[in-house]
Amino acid sequence: MTSNYTVLDPLFKQRYADGLEDLTYEERPFFALLPKMTDLAGASTTSRAYHVPLKYANTSAVSGSFTTAQTRASSVSSLVVAWEVYTMHQYGFVNLDMESLERSEGKENAFVDEKGLEMDAMIENMANRLHHFSYLQGDGSIANVGNATQMPSFATSTMVLNNPATAVYIMPGDQLSDSSATNSGQRAFGSNGTGWNVIATNIDAGTFQVGNTSGVAVNLNDATYGIPTVANDDFIQHQGDLQVAGTLGGTVITGFQGYIPTIANVGTLTTPLYNVNRSLMPDFLAGTRYDGSSLGIEEAIIRGTNQVAFKGGKIKQIFVNHKHYSDLVNAISSRGMVNYLEISPAEKPNIGFTGVKIIGAKGDVDVIPDYACPSTLGAGMDIESWEFASIGEPIKIMAGDGLEFLRLTTADAIQAYWVSYANMVPRVPRDNLNLLLAA
Repeated sequence: MTSNYTVLDPLFKQRYADGLEDLTYEERPFFALLPKMTDLAGASTTSRAYHVPLKYANTSAVSGSFTTAQTRASSVSSLVVAWEVYTMHQYGFVNLDMESLERSEGKENAFVDEKGLEMDAMIENMANRLHHFSYLQGDGSIANVGNATQMPSFATSTMVLNNPATAVYIMPGDQLSDSSATNSGQRAFGSNGTGWNVIATNIDAGTFQVGNTSGVAVNLNDATYGIPTVANDDFIQHQGDLQVAGTLGGTVITGFQGYIPTIANVGTLTTPLYNVNRSLMPDFLAGTRYDGSSLGIEEAIIRGTNQVAFKGGKIKQIFVNHKHYSDLVNAISSRGMVNYLEISPAEKPNIGFTGVKIIGAKGDVDVIPDYACPSTLGAGMDIESWEFASIGEPIKIMAGDGLEFLRLTTADAIQAYWVSYANMVPRVPRDNLNLLLAA
């Protein structure tokens, strides 16, 4: 037998790179920049919750006739409503077996401490979820199944999403459900009752692949591990997140497009949201919608801010995805110098995000790129008039009894879990713009 490195393999040490690269997204501009209120407490019902009053019309007892104005004064007043905002719940659990914990202690034994790695990963994952939801409608839907051209058959393990950009919301390890419409019940799972187990994601292609609990690929409509009745254009959610938007004690915060709906969803204004019927005056209670999909990004922003200014509002920031941001930078730089800016949350000045400044209808508008911003959305706002309200920190480990970890009674392991009791709300809906951009 020839003596070589293959035969003598057991004699060779195995070498590893130093450390472990973290492949999760770290920058969450919108979630980071939202002003935080962390002492939310008190009542939480459909009529008594976090009370945020809004005035949408002034008293109308005005006339060139003294008698007419005086007579009307007895029966009219300023018109006010109030959000009654209640918290939504997200939970995260981690189980750690004791032997692995002890084996990973100390740099001489492992590249990272297992406990620290998993705790940081859970915080990252929950922060990503809240960040994604902060842009969405609040019904739990994060993507749509491909249309009949994109998905002519579901006898395949790879899902092509209707909008490829929504693949950023889906990661390996996620478990997904599917429904025929928003706010409708989820489609029945296969006999294993697990929904879709994501085993791979291709963000560039806008696809994800599903498999069984062992990671072996299966068809999307598999009778055991799939969703047998999946159909084109269905709505996709993280399992357990599907809800009617604004459900008391629900699972998903109401994000920007829940309060400031798209042109396509303007019909939802007739249904009260947190006790407010926004159809009474959509422009002041649900912001402005503008279709800029046929325009260049700079012109779309300027025209959209003009629409808001026409109603007395003002846009100070617009969040867009990175493609639209680069298109804007190219358009500006072709005419001269680009005014870049650094933006930091007031309470965390060590965190910074880059943007560009352009001139809008009422002065400067900061345009900020964000990977989680939907590809067809320009989310225009005065961010200081928004509030992310939570009971304690937006994400916290559940340790009300003083214990961060609990020993499991059925295994040689410990368990920790995180919780978020939170929601977000605009104090001045008028100063918001749902700008429709080309995909």
